[in-house]
Amino acid sequence: MPAVKPDLETADAVAKPILIRAGVALIFGLTTVFVQEPSTLWMKVAFALYLVFSGSAMWEYLRREPVPVAMRSPLSMAAAAWMLGTIVLLFLSAPQAIGLTVAAALAVGGVAELVAWFGHRRAFLPARDQLITGLAGLGSGVALALGSHLNPHGQLGIVGGGAIIIGTLLAVSGVGMALDVRKARNLEADRAPGRVD
Repeated sequence: MPAVKPDLETADAVAKPILIRAGVALIFGLTTVFVQEPSTLWMKVAFALYLVFSGSAMWEYLRREPVPVAMRSPLSMAAAAWMLGTIVLLFLSAPQAIGLTVAAALAVGGVAELVAWFGHRRAFLPARDQLITGLAGLGSGVALALGSHLNPHGQLGIVGGGAIIIGTLLAVSGVGMALDVRKARNLEADRAPGRVD
């Protein structure tokens, strides 16, 4: 029983930022599906919001105590790449330049997540999610770089597909952790001395 406790503590600590990032990714991904004729300004703002809120969720994740110190360096690089991409977007207006900037931010972030996964997948269970999120980010970045000549809807669709993959994976992971913690707390409350049913 004592061996399970750290896992529950870790789940309790990281579930919220994981779910926040999942929500950001899913909201962005769904807007790319339902907005059929986005303008360049819409594309720019959507990309900027996706990057900045993903970066913010990652920073929040990194602040949690159970996250290994050595894992924070590559994931900080991912968050920094997304934040820097957001800043650069403020000065751009050409669709292709916007696409290439976002592609670079996503690709760097994806590689950084893969580095975090490779180094910590065995010692830190939540790091295993970084394999899929890293591949999705890197794949979206490469695909967007190749498709940066496309119109705003096409570019948003490329990144939106990756975002939906990321959001779905992290939602399943985060909800699973939250439910495990709730179940453990309920069980502990049921076993508490003096409880009267």
